Amino acid sequence: MNILGISDVTGNHSHSCVALLQDGKLTFALSQERISRVKNDPRFPADALQAALDFAGLRLENIDRFACGYPPPNYYFSMMMRSLYDLPRSLLHAAFHKPVKLAKYLTPNIRKGIFDPKGANGLLKLGIPRKRLTFIDHHLSHVSAGYFSSDFDECIGISYGGFAPHVSGLNVAGAVYRCRGDEIEFLEDIPMFATGCYYSGITVALGFNYMQQEGKTMGLAAQGDADTCYVDLKKLTCGFREDSWQPYKFWIDYVMSPRKDVFLGTKSGRRISKLIKKYSPQSVAAAAQKLWEENILSFVHYLTAKYSANKFVLSGGVFLNVQINEKIAAMEGVDDIFIHPHTGDGSTTLGAMIEVHRELTGKPVRISSDDVGFGVEYSQAAIENDLRRTSGHIAYAKLDGRIPRYTAEQLAKGKIIGWFHGREEYGHRALGHRCILGDPRDKRIRDKITTAVKGRELFIPVAPSCLAEYGPDYFENFKASPFMTRAYKVKTAMRLVIPGAVHSDGTARAQAVPGHFYKPFRKMLEDFYNITETPMVLNTSFNRHGEPIVHQPLDALRMFLQTEMDELVLGPYIVKKIK
Repeated sequence: MNILGISDVTGNHSHSCVALLQDGKLTFALSQERISRVKNDPRFPADALQAALDFAGLRLENIDRFACGYPPPNYYFSMMMRSLYDLPRSLLHAAFHKPVKLAKYLTPNIRKGIFDPKGANGLLKLGIPRKRLTFIDHHLSHVSAGYFSSDFDECIGISYGGFAPHVSGLNVAGAVYRCRGDEIEFLEDIPMFATGCYYSGITVALGFNYMQQEGKTMGLAAQGDADTCYVDLKKLTCGFREDSWQPYKFWIDYVMSPRKDVFLGTKSGRRISKLIKKYSPQSVAAAAQKLWEENILSFVHYLTAKYSANKFVLSGGVFLNVQINEKIAAMEGVDDIFIHPHTGDGSTTLGAMIEVHRELTGKPVRISSDDVGFGVEYSQAAIENDLRRTSGHIAYAKLDGRIPRYTAEQLAKGKIIGWFHGREEYGHRALGHRCILGDPRDKRIRDKITTAVKGRELFIPVAPSCLAEYGPDYFENFKASPFMTRAYKVKTAMRLVIPGAVHSDGTARAQAVPGHFYKPFRKMLEDFYNITETPMVLNTSFNRHGEPIVHQPLDALRMFLQTEMDELVLGPYIVKKIK
């Protein structure tokens, strides 16, 4: 049985992805942006779909069922459920300050509200009949992917993001489910007015990009004083108080955050901009982070008491915020948490497939997520072809099995190494396949990676990948998570040992690499430890700021030549620049 999951069939939503489930086993998963080279590409994932078929040697007619975790939504009905005045109230302010920008923003959205969104279906255009496509509740898809990738037998699953629909078309910010055995039971919704777009609105007002640079807001928050503008910003924020979500009158302003000019013309956007000028970007970011943490921690506390829960699966874009994740894990009464490695909408491709498999067979499937290398792997011949295309600028040698040891030796000498090895990861993180590596013992190396290689601000942290068994020696309350979805306080005695891995707030978003992980990457860490007695290396994704992670060998070679990386691992080859 072949089930192909797709995050969205309309080409309207961020980070379009596909995945393939064959006889109950996940065999392939890929984001459209990797091939198109468009960051968070929202278009129908035709290229990624074809890559999945090519990988499995299938044709479209060989796919038994298509599963989509983004059903056709009822936009305007959802926006007016709380009050008929919410939408016009927000639009009037934006229309007064940004009339032309608002008109351009509304035109495609009005079209969505008038015409049947089921007609905007890329699968139909490929000749796939409707009966072969099943829509699954968006938030159920998130939670299903997380729960059936965890080792939990029972937990509460929370999906929380901007907003997304149930099969009924109703948009909500999130939903809560009880997961037990092979069953998932719906419990309650997070109302749309509690939208996670709040944090994106803050991000946009700070001058960063929507759905790309919320991590910058989190990094900037560590440098600010939240208390200076906490009270002022709280007036612009919904909250979870007295066991319920309390609305903010102009909440729809935040839904407009994907269009920066429009959002900055709303009442909320203008007031946030004034706060940034009055206080500082750092303090507004810190206050936004503090408020968001308080809301979510209060909500989790409520769920813990109401449903007698002590384990949580956390899914959706809100839980890309590793500071929040770790505070949830540290809450009294919470024994453990699991965050799917593809925290964004890419996990819905997996969850939708799982739910369709359950529908067809009566049983779900468990998906091992220790290693997320589910994308394309390039053959030695393909790598050699791209090496020849750049041969006038590089020298290279084939090292085969000596690659891990050689890489560790060069890292110990202070070199920055690009690592392109095996199948590419599915998701946002570099987790052993498409990485930029450095020595965590030297802050100068971290800073060089940040500025001269990645091309981003110094306040953004660079995470370490650590041999799992040594994590407790370096990090407080360490949990061996292999996905960089949790942040840990670095033990005081160790901050001088690995200064390059420590963020300004004393934390590190560490990846735990267990013994059964992707063997070449694990072996490289073991060799680095044997050489330096340090069981970790700096590891950031193989991309420049604002670009997708590299996909082809040629992408890696071009970035290597255009930045200050010292050497490049390309499959079995080590590559150096000709000076």
